[in-house]
Amino acid sequence: MKPSGLNGRMRRRETTATILLHAAVLALCLHWAIPALAQSIEPSLTNTASLVEVVSEGAELESQGNWRAAVKLYEATLKSHPETTKVTKQLKHRVELCKAQLDIDRRYNDSSYKRSVHQLDLTSSKAVYREVLSKIDTYFYTTPNWKSLVKNGVWQLQLAISNTQFQAFYKLTDDAQRDAAFKQRIDQWLQRREIRNYHDVLFAAEYISRQTQQSYGIPPQTTVLEMMAGSISLLDRYSSYLTGSELDDMFSQINGNFVGLGVELRILDKCLLIDRVIQGGPANQAGIQKGDRIIEVDRKIIPQIAAAAAADMLKGVHDSRVEIVVVATDGSVRRMQLTRRRVTVPSVENIKMLDVQAGIGYLRIRSFQKNTAADVEEALWQLHNRGMRRLVVDVRSNPGGLVDSAVAVADFFVEKGTIVSTRGRSVNEDVDYQAHDLGTWDMPLAVLIDSKSASAAEIFAGAIKDHERGKVIGTVSFGKGSVQGIFPLASYDSGLRLTTARFYSPDGHMISQKGVHPDIEVSTVAKPLADGTLPVEQVDPILAAGINLLRERKVVSVNRLLDN
Repeated sequence: MKPSGLNGRMRRRETTATILLHAAVLALCLHWAIPALAQSIEPSLTNTASLVEVVSEGAELESQGNWRAAVKLYEATLKSHPETTKVTKQLKHRVELCKAQLDIDRRYNDSSYKRSVHQLDLTSSKAVYREVLSKIDTYFYTTPNWKSLVKNGVWQLQLAISNTQFQAFYKLTDDAQRDAAFKQRIDQWLQRREIRNYHDVLFAAEYISRQTQQSYGIPPQTTVLEMMAGSISLLDRYSSYLTGSELDDMFSQINGNFVGLGVELRILDKCLLIDRVIQGGPANQAGIQKGDRIIEVDRKIIPQIAAAAAADMLKGVHDSRVEIVVVATDGSVRRMQLTRRRVTVPSVENIKMLDVQAGIGYLRIRSFQKNTAADVEEALWQLHNRGMRRLVVDVRSNPGGLVDSAVAVADFFVEKGTIVSTRGRSVNEDVDYQAHDLGTWDMPLAVLIDSKSASAAEIFAGAIKDHERGKVIGTVSFGKGSVQGIFPLASYDSGLRLTTARFYSPDGHMISQKGVHPDIEVSTVAKPLADGTLPVEQVDPILAAGINLLRERKVVSVNRLLDN
């Protein structure tokens, strides 16, 4: 309940938007399409499968260009084999390689990126890279290693040269002898060359672009852009170059609205799987449901065109039309034409009373968008007017969002003290976000988390836990404890997502790679009854634990500051 002053307390930036999203989720949360590390046929991995067998299976998937399945296989293996060995080190390298190949595929299925290759030349592409390097030099959370930046860019370029989508775009053919000679020439030059600052990086990019043009006939700007994208993505797992299209999608996500069909998608090899249908959007009005599959877009069949390219085709301007073929979960097939509209994506949903007699209210925060704090405040008043005396806040599968929004929502429940602290290389990133007592709701509180609760969701849960304001229930959260700034570039219609700081809970706990540990850990493995059904408390055991906890809590007051 923040009747006044909320917006004044929210830290804002005019040129950047500070967000917290883990890497899979940036791709996973774009509202028009969601590239995901998923596969229609799960790669095999059993407890008895040897690492050697995994390497062999992964190599086969890579030879097919099935990068998503290979990543899924390798990451599942590494999760079950946390020890460090020669083979697990090799698997980690393969994960990096496959993700890099996925990035290349994504760029060359992105019309805005392909347009940039045609519109830029060597001089203008260097201007883009110069702006990116300047921001890395100023804002990246740790001092960059410029020599490594160049080496990573060269590695990305060499991967691109072997990528089938890249080869098709530039009409390249495989030539092992040429590739080896090119690699040797560049490696020898880099060994002799000192790279001390970002000006040296630019010089290296220009030199390598001319060598690439000589060996492959590739335009110089292509080399600069590939080196730039590769060097950024290997700074850390959350930094990346954003094409014009991706930048637009990012701000649509932050603002909670976009032009499209109103669906969230998962890209598979042979279709676009619908993960979510947004209420009131064109897809919802057409009867499309979660679990349906799009197999054709504007008369182009997947996989005759790449699924990622088909996802790109779903985008368009307001009031434009797109034709799709949808396979429903019952197997029925429909061809339909939909009109793209502006769709509002609610970040707060399922606002309801779970137990009227006990006064237990419930709301789910899907992500922390620009308007989330206002939406939570409205939900709190709705529930209060319906008799809420206790509250469950569900941030399970919440990938994160804006720092300011997470802080503002935590401020509804924390009376005083630090909510979160951020620390970076730039002094502007060293901030201690404080709670304010005015309007604090003080009813008994349960916060639900799981392994997919990340970043901004972890800020919220960490603040509630450290201040002992309520009980955090569920499983250990994701463990993404870093802050990313979104920087639109002035030199070209594109952007940069850059890690600028790490964040710490009120008690000083580092969230990165550790996550928030719940006060009450709940197993999500449901045990069926003798008749094969599930008891009510095991349909959602985490929620059931929250309800049971709150029923036992004594309510002293609904909100001790309601009269202020």
